[in-house]
Amino acid sequence: MVWRNSFLFLLWTGAASLLAYDPPVSMRPLRNVADIRKLSYEESRLAPPVSLRVTVLSHHPDGFDGQDNSGGLFFELPAGKLPHIGDEVEVSGNVTGGFYGPYVIIDEAKRAGWRQPPKPLNFRPDFVQTGLGDNRWVEIEGLMVDVTFGESKREGSGLLVTGQSDLVIRFRNAHDDFDVTGLERMIGSWVRLQGSGAPLFNDQRQRIGSDIICSRNQFVSVLEKTEQSEPVTLDEIGRWDSRRTRQGLVETSGTVTLVEGPSSLVVQSGTHGARINTLTPVDVSVEEPVILTGLPETQGYFVGLRYATLSPSETGTPPSAPVPDDNPLSRDHAFQLVTFSGKLIEKGRGVINVQVNEALVPVNSPPEVSKILPPEGSMLRIRGVKRVEANERGEVRSVTIAMRSASDVEVIAVPSWWTPARYLTAILILASGALLFLTWLLELNKRVKKQTTLIKEQIESNATLEERNRIARELHDTLSQGFSGVGYQLASVSNHLTSDPDKARTKLDAARQMVEHSLAEARDSLIGLRVPAGAESLDFPNATLTAAKSRCEEADVNFEAERNNWSGSAKLPAETAYACHRIVLEAVTNALRHSGASKIRVSMAAEAGRARIVVADDGKGFSTTDRAPEGHFGIQGMRERAQQLGATLAIQSAPSQGTSVELSLNFQ
Repeated sequence: MVWRNSFLFLLWTGAASLLAYDPPVSMRPLRNVADIRKLSYEESRLAPPVSLRVTVLSHHPDGFDGQDNSGGLFFELPAGKLPHIGDEVEVSGNVTGGFYGPYVIIDEAKRAGWRQPPKPLNFRPDFVQTGLGDNRWVEIEGLMVDVTFGESKREGSGLLVTGQSDLVIRFRNAHDDFDVTGLERMIGSWVRLQGSGAPLFNDQRQRIGSDIICSRNQFVSVLEKTEQSEPVTLDEIGRWDSRRTRQGLVETSGTVTLVEGPSSLVVQSGTHGARINTLTPVDVSVEEPVILTGLPETQGYFVGLRYATLSPSETGTPPSAPVPDDNPLSRDHAFQLVTFSGKLIEKGRGVINVQVNEALVPVNSPPEVSKILPPEGSMLRIRGVKRVEANERGEVRSVTIAMRSASDVEVIAVPSWWTPARYLTAILILASGALLFLTWLLELNKRVKKQTTLIKEQIESNATLEERNRIARELHDTLSQGFSGVGYQLASVSNHLTSDPDKARTKLDAARQMVEHSLAEARDSLIGLRVPAGAESLDFPNATLTAAKSRCEEADVNFEAERNNWSGSAKLPAETAYACHRIVLEAVTNALRHSGASKIRVSMAAEAGRARIVVADDGKGFSTTDRAPEGHFGIQGMRERAQQLGATLAIQSAPSQGTSVELSLNFQ
C-alpha cells in the first residue's frame, strides 16, 4: 500500500513538472530576420527553428535572398524549387552557421502572395563592400561599363563604375529571361541599379567583398544617357570637359607600341603615349593601329584608359620615329618610344643595366635579346617604350625602358678584350711567371755550378788520366820499342862475340846508341806539352818504313813494303804523321815479339783524300776477343792514338791465320 502511494506521488509530481516546463530559446521558432542575424556562430550551429514571412529579392544557384521588415537573409533551397522574384513566402526551417553569418535551410516554403520590393538602401559602390548591404535590397548609381551574357539569357554579368570604385553586377533570374539587348544599350550610360548584396568569401571564411545581384531589367534604369562623344586624341583623354556632369567612356586611337600583358598595353599617337588596361584579354601586336573606347584613369601623374575595348583601325598610322632621350630617368617622353645610347654595365635575366652619363638605366629585354648581347662594357643604342611611375605631384618613383624585340638593340662598339680585370689577371700571371722563372733560374744556377764543379773535376781527372795514358803510350812506344831493338842487338852480339868480335863490337855500339835514343825520347815524352822530339822533321812514311825494315832485319824476318798512289800529295800533319809512325812501328814490334812471323808486309794507299795503312804478318795470330795479358798495352795504345786522330783502327786475327792491323784516316 505504501509502495502504491509513493508511485502515485511521483507520477503526480512529474506531470506537474511537465505542465510547468518552459522550452529553451533554441527550441522557440524565430519570427524575424533581425533575430536570426543576432545569433552567434555557436548559437547558429544549434539549428534553432524559424517561421517567418519574407519577400524574394534575388536568386542564387542554391537559394534566394529574402527580406522582411527587419532585414535581409539568405535562404537555402534547391534550384528547382525557387520562388519567383517578388513572391511573398512563408518559410519554416532551421538556422545554420555560414562562412560569415547565419542563414536558413528551408524545410517548407509556401507562397503567400506578391508584393513590391521594399524601399531600397541607397549605397555608394564602395560602401557596399562594407557588408551592410549583404542580402538586403540596395540601390546604387554608376556608369555601366560592361554587360556580358552567355548562351543563357537568365544569367550574366556587368560592371558598374563610380569614380575609382568598381562593382560587379550578377544578372540572375531562375524563371525569366533578361532583355540582354536593352541592357547592352545602357553601356556607357549613368544608371540606377537595384538588387541585393552578395558577400564574397575566401577559403579562410574571411569576407573579401560584395557583388550585387540584379534579377530583372526593370531594376536598372538610365539616369543620364551618355551621348557618343567625338573621338579625342590620346593627349586629350584626361582633360576636363565642362559639358559633362558625370564621367563617361571616351574614344581615341593610336598605334600599339608595347604589349605588357593580356590586358595591358601601351599605345602612342604622334608624340603622346598612354597605358591602356582592357576590359578583357586582347590579341594585339606591336605597330598595329587600333581604336580604343574606355574610361579615363588616373595613373599617378599620368592618365590612361581602363576597361577599354579595342578594335582594329583602318586609318591609323605608325608612330613617329623614336624620340632621342638624353635623360632616360626623367618623366619626359613618358610612355613614348624613345632611343638613347649607353654602356652595357650588367646583364641579367630579363633586365640589363645601361649607363647613360652618370645614371644607370634599367632596360627590360625579351628572352631572345640575351642571346645576342655583346660583352659588358659595350656601347649600345637602345630603342624601347619608356614606362614612368610618378605620384600625383610628378615625383618619379621608377623608370624602365621596355624593348620589344632583338631589333631594338644595336651594338655600337665592343670593348677591348683587355679589360682592367684581365689586365690585372695578366699582370698577376706574368709576375707569377717571372717569380717562377727567377726561382727556376736560381735553382738552375745552383745546378750549373754544381755540374760545372763536377765537370771541372771530371775534366781534370780525364786530363790527368789522358796525360798518364799519353805518357804510358810514349814510354811504351819509345822504351819498349827501343829496348826491343836493344834486345835484338844484344842477341846478335852474343851470336858474333866469338866468331866476329868486330861485328859484335859494332852491334854493341848500336845497342848503346839505341838506349841513349830511347832515353832521350822518353825524357821528351815526360815533358808532355809539345810535339815529341823529331816529329816536325819526321819523314813519314819513309822513316817509318826504314825503321820497320831495320827491326825486321835485326830479327831475321822478311819485310815487304808497298805504296799505292802515295805521293807528296798525301802529306800528313806532323802530329798525325807521328801518331801513324808510332802505330805502324807498334804493329811491327808486336808482330816481331809475339807472332813468330817469318814475313811482315806494310801496305800504304791513298785515294779520294783518305789514307789506308795495313800491317800484316803470317804469324800464329790470336783471338781478338781475348783480353790482353797483364802488362801489355800495345793494342790499347794504338786504339787511343787512332781515336785522337779521328781514325779507324781495325785488327783482324785468328789462331794460326796471322794478323792484320788496318789504320784508315782522312789526310786532307
